[in-house]
Amino acid sequence: MSHTPTVQPLASPMMLMDTAWGFTRTQVLESGVELDIFTQIGRGHTNSKSLAQAIGASERGVRILLNALVGLRVLEKVGGQYQLTEGARIFLCKDSPAYMGEWLLHVNQLMPAWEHLTEVVRTGVPPKKVEGDGDRGEFFSKLVAGLFTMNAPGAQAAAKAMVGQRSGLRILDIGAGSGVWGIAFAQRDPLARVTLADYPKVLAVATQFVAQHGLANRFEYLAGNFREVDFGREQYDIAILGHICHSEGARNTQTLFQRIRRALKPGGRLLIAEFLVDEERRTETFPLLFAVNMLVNTEEGDTFSMSEMRTWLGEAGFKTVEMLEAPAPSPLIVATTGD
Repeated sequence: MSHTPTVQPLASPMMLMDTAWGFTRTQVLESGVELDIFTQIGRGHTNSKSLAQAIGASERGVRILLNALVGLRVLEKVGGQYQLTEGARIFLCKDSPAYMGEWLLHVNQLMPAWEHLTEVVRTGVPPKKVEGDGDRGEFFSKLVAGLFTMNAPGAQAAAKAMVGQRSGLRILDIGAGSGVWGIAFAQRDPLARVTLADYPKVLAVATQFVAQHGLANRFEYLAGNFREVDFGREQYDIAILGHICHSEGARNTQTLFQRIRRALKPGGRLLIAEFLVDEERRTETFPLLFAVNMLVNTEEGDTFSMSEMRTWLGEAGFKTVEMLEAPAPSPLIVATTGD
């Protein structure tokens, strides 16, 4: 009796090709932002000839770039006319209050470090640290303004949930960046006093945002490396860590939780925004890739699971740890002292 051999289908290389060419997606999107293509389409320059004239570029170059953006589902094309998708209209037009173009351009600043990934995997040492004293906040001072619109909805939702009917709260925003989290809480509680802790160069950016929101008389500043700045004891009702733990790494995050616990009043709460990996580190692609970003840019940075965060918060003396639903790019965690 003869047997027909089973023929296994050939594995497709497309997954590898898509991944290897992933850099092209980033560059196409960033070039669209740099050329202000999305704003100009929103203003009526919807064909390649008109758009090329508006931005002073070659029609061939504009046509090819526009078609690539259509292929990426960032733009739509109907009858030779290019239209904004809803996401492009909201996040990529300078006329929009939710414009994220500055943040997207920041991604390109990370590429030099990624070029050293193989060597960093071998040595564990990044080519340049972005969180160290040698930088003194220079890197983050250029980054945080572009992150304001991304984090604002989550910050506002957190403030609504955590302030409630209370007033006169004392709030500590650690690694405050643009001040987006503290600003949201100050807007929700008109009697709140907010302290922002960060490097002086970063706080110079934060003070501009605080002034723009008419809140300057209710904000104070702790300038310096927040690993070293004294937070005091039992001074604050709420402390905030808005995307800080991943650059700190496990050891520094645990120390930071302990210091924050001492700085909170009895019953005080800690709000954490963070990119969380799944427990087995298998399925949450962005947090897993972001851990690689921490590898090439910091000495100890990483991304963590919810169980790791719960353990460290418990060891620091927090009694309850809960997830807070919010329109944010990462989960929000609220830990309470319970005293």
